[in-house]
Amino acid sequence: MLTNGFHINNANKCVYIKKFENSYVILCLYVDDILIFGDDINAIMNTKSLLSNNFDMKDLGVVDVILGIKLLKNNNGFILSQSHYIEKLLNKFNYSNVTPVAIYQNKEK
Repeated sequence: MLTNGFHINNANKCVYIKKFENSYVILCLYVDDILIFGDDINAIMNTKSLLSNNFDMKDLGVVDVILGIKLLKNNNGFILSQSHYIEKLLNKFNYSNVTPVAIYQNKEK
């Protein structure tokens, strides 16, 4: 990625950033999962083309889940949720039918 004009984010070494003329593309790479986003669809498409020319990859379309985190888009941006992962764990260990119990009580007077 570095040889193609991307720079590593100092806060997270799995994040690469490339500045185009009037836009940015951010690429989050973790093992074999890639999340590509930016503010210019042409720059994103160029990045996807670069990657597919150099690596065997599949374009799974608009992101739904990455690294166990569900992304939900709304008018204000995105909501990140791991509720589906928790449900998967509950099902795996046969706890999907248990009754929830509050673990926090507000003791304000």
